[in-house]
Amino acid sequence: MPVKIIHPDHVEIVGLGHVLLTAPHTTSPDADLHTGQIVEEAALTSRAFAVIGKVDREFLDLNRIQSAQLEFRKGIEGFVSEDGIRYILDIRGKKEPGVEIGTVEGQTSSDSTTELVRSRLVKDFTVKVNNEYKGDEPVSLVTGYDRKDAKGNFTVETIQIQFGHEERQFLREKVIRDISEIADILNARLEPSRTD
Repeated sequence: MPVKIIHPDHVEIVGLGHVLLTAPHTTSPDADLHTGQIVEEAALTSRAFAVIGKVDREFLDLNRIQSAQLEFRKGIEGFVSEDGIRYILDIRGKKEPGVEIGTVEGQTSSDSTTELVRSRLVKDFTVKVNNEYKGDEPVSLVTGYDRKDAKGNFTVETIQIQFGHEERQFLREKVIRDISEIADILNARLEPSRTD
C-alpha cells in the first residue's frame, strides 16, 4: 500500500515501480481544478509515486512560491535518485478543452514513450502533441528533468499532460483511469521478461 507523506507545501506518495506523477502548486482551487486530487487518486490506483503541490493563496507571494517549488523539486529529486524513477508524468490543467501532451522532441522523452501516452489518451480524449514544448516556468519540469546517459539513452523521461477544464471536471474518472493505466504500462515496460 502506498504511503502518503504530508509536507507544509506539498504531499508525497511513496509507491512502487518507476513512474512518478506530479501536480503543480496552485493559488486557487479553480486554477488547476481537481488536478491534485486526480494525481493522488491515479497514484493510489496504480501504486505509483507522486509529488503533489498544495493549493494556497500564499503562493501569490513570489518568495513563498519559490520556496514551495524548491521543496517540491527536492521531493522529485529524492524519488529519482533514491527510488529509480524512470518516467515523470507532470499532470496539469488548462482552460481550453482537450488534452495536450508536451515534450521537447528527442530531449525529454523517446518517441515510443510519447506515442504510448498519446495512443492511450486518444481512446477517450481529443489529444494534441506539442513536441516543441518550452514550459511556462523559467525551469519547467519537462525541460528540467531530461536525463540521458553517456550513450544518449534516456535515464529519466518526462512528459507533461495538460487536461482541459471540462475533462478534469466532467470526465474525471476517465482521466484517473487513463493516467493509472499509462503508469501501469510504463512500469510493465521495465519489468524483466520471464523466460520460464
